[in-house]
Amino acid sequence: MISRNLCQRFFVVLILLVSSLLVSQGAFAADDKGQYALRGAGLLTCAIYEKEREAKSEAYLMTAGWIDGYLTGANQYAPKTYDLLSFETTELLTAILAKHCKNNPKDRVFAVLESLLSKLHQDRLQSFSKKVEVTVGNRKIAHYVEVLKRVQKALASKGLYKGKISGDYDQATIAAMKDFQGSVKLKPTGFPDQLTLWRLLRSSE
Repeated sequence: MISRNLCQRFFVVLILLVSSLLVSQGAFAADDKGQYALRGAGLLTCAIYEKEREAKSEAYLMTAGWIDGYLTGANQYAPKTYDLLSFETTELLTAILAKHCKNNPKDRVFAVLESLLSKLHQDRLQSFSKKVEVTVGNRKIAHYVEVLKRVQKALASKGLYKGKISGDYDQATIAAMKDFQGSVKLKPTGFPDQLTLWRLLRSSE
């Protein structure tokens, strides 16, 4: 559990950082040109984010929490959106952020996240989809039924799956997934993990 004193120290540092940014660059303002104020961990630079992530600090964990909060707000207000993320977890987003931040230490976390989400936007879930638990061996994960249908369509487009596009992660789907994983030099487990889905559904990104 994060201590109250640590939280207080983090937010004091964050407030000082935000204040210095506003003084040096001018305050952001919400207006008819689409400009708006930034708050919270999104104002952190990549250099600070990368340092805290490597240390696995509480500050990093709070940044991950801020990302979840940002996504929830975006899901609530973005048009025709149920979930901006179809299968990606917060952990995957933070790893992608870290990869970018390592080479771009002066970028802000918010700008990087916004750019990433804009690329993922076209594949968002536009309406409610039930989540179901997928079990392969002793591994379990929950995915939207719509995502599982997309998986089956993608596997079918590669000639690996010939069953119905049902969203049921059955033995035929598992076998097709194993074939796909083997074709891209991943361990052929048949399990729809983050890396496998990224390679299958976002191979062009």
